[in-house]
Amino acid sequence: MSGLVLYADIGGTFARFAFARPNERPHVASVLATQMMPDLFSAIGEAMRADQIAAPLAGAAIAGAGPVVDGAINLTNAGWRIDAEAIMRATGVARPLIVNDFTAQAAALAALTPGDVDAFGGGAGDPHAPRAIVGPGTGFGVSALVPCGRGRFVPLAAEGGHVDLAPGNARELAIFWQLQQQFGHVSCERVLSGSGMEVLYGAIAALDGVAITAKPTPAEIAQRARAKTDVVAVETIAVFTGLLGAAAGNVVLNTGATGGIYLAGGILPRWGDLFDRALFRHRMEAKGRMRDYLARVPSFLVTAPDAAMIGLAELYAGARVILADHSP
Repeated sequence: MSGLVLYADIGGTFARFAFARPNERPHVASVLATQMMPDLFSAIGEAMRADQIAAPLAGAAIAGAGPVVDGAINLTNAGWRIDAEAIMRATGVARPLIVNDFTAQAAALAALTPGDVDAFGGGAGDPHAPRAIVGPGTGFGVSALVPCGRGRFVPLAAEGGHVDLAPGNARELAIFWQLQQQFGHVSCERVLSGSGMEVLYGAIAALDGVAITAKPTPAEIAQRARAKTDVVAVETIAVFTGLLGAAAGNVVLNTGATGGIYLAGGILPRWGDLFDRALFRHRMEAKGRMRDYLARVPSFLVTAPDAAMIGLAELYAGARVILADHSP
């Protein structure tokens, strides 16, 4: 046995792999395009070959972008299935840990240092209260880390990205109506994600009668907004940011996360100063009688590139962050 633990963060776009000894902080070693690999077994094998690691491993902890049902995950935005049988065949680990990707992101909050986050807005926060995390990426992840006494925490396994989107002004209501005619149910993830940026851009263009010859990618929308060469792109970024702030405020209210709201996912770190933090905070706090409650909640942009791996290591160790139904 190698003594190494496999940590993997499997998303709809990329599958990231790390190998580390128990209680070491893992760092991503291999990144594969999810759509370029047929399944999890093949992807793990490719990552192990690339890092010259042989089975059996000491353990495995896998996070996937989808709900855990009967111990397995069918990825929401890809055709993979994450289950113990595939992991065991690839690694020799009989009892792998399988969690939702934002359960892992939430677990990381117990270990992130001030150098792993960029703080902005709010007060000091309550160190004894839950902390929440949301993340626009390929999908829209939501979770929270809840204290359970004696310096230990439990992360929530939640699917809050699929709750109803809540428009907050007349323009957003018009956009929502446009999207509802197209999709029926309009969830937060329908808009607050990479593909959601494209959907939002198309809805705004349709409302304003702007002809689109080719729908821009999320990166192109951000580039055009930064250069101010495309008024639809500029509004897309602004509406996205406002709706994200509103959604984040809802998560804080639902979870009592006065310890802080953390922003993760692959989109915001790439935006840089295009992310309007003042607009985010304004919409996060704009909850009527709960404004003062929310104004005290600090907000953080997670800058650590390996946050999900850090969370998986915390869950695997089981010292500070625990899952009641798993013992490595």
